[in-house]
Amino acid sequence: MSKSCWLILTMPVVLSAGLLFAGQSYPATQTSPPQGTVMGAHQDAGSSEAHLQWLSETLNLTDDQKAKLKPILEDQAQQMKAVRDDTSLSDEQRKAKMKAIHGSFHGQINGVLTPEQQAKLKQMKQESTEKHKGMREDHQ
Repeated sequence: MSKSCWLILTMPVVLSAGLLFAGQSYPATQTSPPQGTVMGAHQDAGSSEAHLQWLSETLNLTDDQKAKLKPILEDQAQQMKAVRDDTSLSDEQRKAKMKAIHGSFHGQINGVLTPEQQAKLKQMKQESTEKHKGMREDHQ
């Protein structure tokens, strides 16, 4: 069999395998919160569940901690959504209000966490901030 014939016969197999693997979902070793969470861009009621799940996996939360954090995260999500939906606000005003909401809930969230969990969350937030700062500098 000639080289070109062999190539023609193997290309569809290789391409099909590539497409098959591209569609596979692999377990995430996610070190940053899912998009839509407190450290992400936006938050809504659905993302409060995702945020709780991420915190639970990242910080190894107890069932008691999860139960205490759930209403806090839901309330925060509700307030964030109200700000996002307020069309009377400028982008700057919206950003400032969201930052204030985040700050007001930060203490409540930390109050549920152990000192070790607080330190880990703080470190991850710093790393995320540095990463985003570097990305902004790259795009200027």
